Amino acid sequence: MLNRLIIRNIALIDFLEVDFADGLNVLSGETGAGKSIIIDSVNLVLGERADRDMIRTGAASAAVEAWFSDARGVEDILEEQQIEYNGELVLSRELSASGRNVCRVNGTLVTLGVLKAISDRLVDVHGQHEHQSLLDEKNHIAVLDSFDDAIGQTAAEVRQAYTDYHEALRRLKSLFGSEGERERRIDILKFQINELKQANITEGEEEELQVQRARLHNAERIMEALSAAYAALYDAEPMNVLSALRDVSRRLSGLSDVDERYGQLAASVDEAYYALEEVADSVRDDMDSALFDPDALERIEDRLALIASLRRKYGDPLVTGEFLRGLERELEELVNSEELQNELNEKAQALRETLYERCVRLSELRRAAAKRFETLVLQQLHDLGMQSAQFEVRFSDIPGIENAAFTANGFDTVEFYISTNRGEPVKPLRKVASGGEVSRIMLALKTVAADRGGIPTMIFDEIDTGISGRIAQVVAEKLAVISRARQVVCVTHLPQIASMADNHFLIEKSSDENATHTRLSALAGEARTQEIARLAGGGSGASLAHAAEMLQRASEFKSSI
Repeated sequence: MLNRLIIRNIALIDFLEVDFADGLNVLSGETGAGKSIIIDSVNLVLGERADRDMIRTGAASAAVEAWFSDARGVEDILEEQQIEYNGELVLSRELSASGRNVCRVNGTLVTLGVLKAISDRLVDVHGQHEHQSLLDEKNHIAVLDSFDDAIGQTAAEVRQAYTDYHEALRRLKSLFGSEGERERRIDILKFQINELKQANITEGEEEELQVQRARLHNAERIMEALSAAYAALYDAEPMNVLSALRDVSRRLSGLSDVDERYGQLAASVDEAYYALEEVADSVRDDMDSALFDPDALERIEDRLALIASLRRKYGDPLVTGEFLRGLERELEELVNSEELQNELNEKAQALRETLYERCVRLSELRRAAAKRFETLVLQQLHDLGMQSAQFEVRFSDIPGIENAAFTANGFDTVEFYISTNRGEPVKPLRKVASGGEVSRIMLALKTVAADRGGIPTMIFDEIDTGISGRIAQVVAEKLAVISRARQVVCVTHLPQIASMADNHFLIEKSSDENATHTRLSALAGEARTQEIARLAGGGSGASLAHAAEMLQRASEFKSSI
């Protein structure tokens, strides 16, 4: 359940905190007061698209927090993300003017995808976008698929089979698209193989060449340092390091008859002597090879340039070994193509048959689910006052394997058909429903989906579009019924819905010398009666009496459910 919403610096809101409760939570207010800002803020913290224009003028950043209690069904995601959880969940999102976007769950940084995956299991938001998407038949199949878990599992198998099949087709086309393409590919492969073999680049060669180039570029400095080091070790007068160590060893050894510890020290000095003697030999050898050689440097530069050119041409990391062998295998396949082509054709046909079988299974599951879906949606439509409604989920015919037009979602096309008047045949939803009917149909679909998915919080924005009078009362009663099984938050301008609220909040806009602000307050008693009267169209004594009567009837209805 959504317990608390905290909004900072979103549009007209500098700071707003609202505590929601069980049941039906209603937000009402004058047009332009900021109701849509609150819904936009909710969408933001739930992981929807962010826009920097949402940030309040003059603020460097905006933030929204949503607090949930008894948040179940997300444990697997939280465990995978190693997020601490004790039943309470805090989702937060911060948006900065610079474009920085920070998402957290219980204080742990998460990606936007993780935030949305969690919120999708906690809240279902319905707004104007969902109204429009419902009228687009391309979205109907997704609505149906979300109704049955078995569909989702089989749909995933279809997607994998579709990927495998199209990969086989891609390989066939790439290898055998046409004889001319095949010959061109063979020529390209021969050239590439020959180029790489002639280059004969070995593992680690580039790194070694870079070391050699660095030494040649710094030959003078290296020689100066090596000469000074060798002189200090061997040639310095009156005494060099090695001579000094020999003298130290001799003097300490002379004291070993006094104390054997001096003999041990002399042995340690001898070890240092021999180690430095090896260093001196290495320094001398390096001095012999440290002379600047312009020809060697030119050869190294040319070789590095060749490697860099091949890297740009064939990719990074540098292609040697396995890449070359891959080109050789592809060339061999093309040269011996007839046998391979037959093999790949057989494989593609087998994958097509597998894909077809899975698509048929998916279609059967969808058709079975559609019957249950139709019954439940019709029941909801009848509850919403559409007693004569007919609702059907229509499918395209199942094609034969040779004629099937596969997609990653199978071969079905699905469209919702409806009739809202007795005696009228069903027609596509997009051609029949009025604004008010779409609101009720969407509410019916949302109710069925919520019952199936167990989403604990439903948020409705503009669910009352195009309805009034008796239908408004029916929708209000349906929202009240839904809110007995799950939390409902609803933005409305209808007194019928507002009077049914268990918790009623008023959104108001005010201005001072510097800015305009949106604030929210909980309504009760006389203040609530006045707001119901305002929504009903007046503030007279008669309007207030009518509002009080509406509240009384709503209370009686809620007591009966």
